[in-house]
Amino acid sequence: MERRPGPLGMVLLELKRRLYLYVAIDAVAALLAGHMVDLSGINMRPIGVAAVFIMLYPMLTGLIVERVRRAGRNYRLIGVTLFYAYIVASATAYVVSRSILSSYPDVAFALVMVGAIPCSNMLIGWAGIADASVEDALVIAVAGLLLIPILSPILIRINGGVFVHFSTARLFEILLAYIIIPLALGLWTRRIIIKRRGMKYFMSIRRFLPGVSATGILLIVFFSVAKVARIVVGRPVIFLLVLAGLLSYYAIQTLLSIAAAKLMNLGYEQGLVLILGATASSQAISLSVAATMFSALTVFALSFKPIIQVLYILFLIYYVGPKLKAMLGSESLEK
Repeated sequence: MERRPGPLGMVLLELKRRLYLYVAIDAVAALLAGHMVDLSGINMRPIGVAAVFIMLYPMLTGLIVERVRRAGRNYRLIGVTLFYAYIVASATAYVVSRSILSSYPDVAFALVMVGAIPCSNMLIGWAGIADASVEDALVIAVAGLLLIPILSPILIRINGGVFVHFSTARLFEILLAYIIIPLALGLWTRRIIIKRRGMKYFMSIRRFLPGVSATGILLIVFFSVAKVARIVVGRPVIFLLVLAGLLSYYAIQTLLSIAAAKLMNLGYEQGLVLILGATASSQAISLSVAATMFSALTVFALSFKPIIQVLYILFLIYYVGPKLKAMLGSESLEK
């Protein structure tokens, strides 16, 4: 019988379950705080570095990379999903950023980052909720994570260089550090815990790690939103632009990936992995990098992505999902 978690464990599980709600509450509180007290002079760099560690270290500690060797071997599906998650997503972000968001370069740049830093670790969880192929989702999540330091700086430079001036080499260094260091520490931590306490104990605490990562997201959202609160409150159109830009991006990516799943004759289990992999993007990494290198308005725009993305993915799974089952069927692509 599974041991009932203590008060702290209950809080962490609650943060994991309803992150979108607490991000919304956090953002509203930050807007109020930043409107009442001028916090525009906050130095986001140390906050960003602390938040990176809090977000990524627990997340990557819980990501069991070793399982990739025993996971899905549907290389065609994995390749196409990564192509859509990086190349097609970046092309979609390019179009939307230069149309709907062209008047607000910092907000447009946020969408460029959404398209260039894909493959949310939540893909594995979403796949499980939707009864899709968790094995293939695991491989895609890990492969996508390792490709971020290689592909993302190039895509951000190509699509976002017109909006913001930055060093591509510096971006590469930051992405590499933000992924490789927490991943290495996560692997080491997991092995130490398993060696000393056993696999059963590790699996019992693993479920709390996303909640720990969520505290880092709440930290960075609060300070980044508070920093630009007076600008945003004075120009409420920014809210609508962020909403319109993200929903347009998600809708285009969903339609394109559904078409690809149909053309490839994918069954629902693999087809939904393609659709989710092409649509969802990393929340922690994009927020971390933005807080370290880019403007507060860019961070602000990215701060609302977790809310919108979670709600959209739930809509995709529970409303669109049954229609996809009817359209794609349950026959999977041969591995």
